[in-house]
Amino acid sequence: MLRPWSLLESRQVFDAGLFQVRCDRAQSPRTGKSCDLHVIQMADWLMVVPLNSAGRLVMVRQYRHAARDFSLEVPGGLHDDEGNASGRQPEDGAKRELMEETGYGGGAWSFLGQLRPQPALLANRVWIYLAEDVRPMAAQNLDAGEDIEIVLVDPKQLSERIASGEINNAMTVAALFLAQQSGHL
Repeated sequence: MLRPWSLLESRQVFDAGLFQVRCDRAQSPRTGKSCDLHVIQMADWLMVVPLNSAGRLVMVRQYRHAARDFSLEVPGGLHDDEGNASGRQPEDGAKRELMEETGYGGGAWSFLGQLRPQPALLANRVWIYLAEDVRPMAAQNLDAGEDIEIVLVDPKQLSERIASGEINNAMTVAALFLAQQSGHL
């Protein structure tokens, strides 16, 4: 039977502001041997699968520097309330991100799920919400590092857009899958 590894020591080895890298010394319960494991710590992520009143997905196309390419994604961002000190819930942050990136808001909100984006390296989670019947309410309010184009997508085109590689952000594909499984797409 599998058992959790024992944490023997943990120390931060790098701080990039947006994320930190720590080195954990952990012991395998199977072999008794210990090894160093590197973990990237950062804030949880928020994602929204927004549908307007016409049933179109409100998606965003933006430049992603690491990929050196454009990416068609559902809106989202960082849950910047680490430890929930101010009482802000992930849904509040998701609503803020949708409004900032697209200018859309309102509608009926429901929680689709929580995933681990890459549990081998990343210690964070992603909180995924569905927002139905959203509508334009304001102008976009983008950060200095964002250039975002709003793209309305017919949900019937999702399989084709994923297969062609137009939608290739793995977390977006996972969020869309959760929305499909819940019967909303």
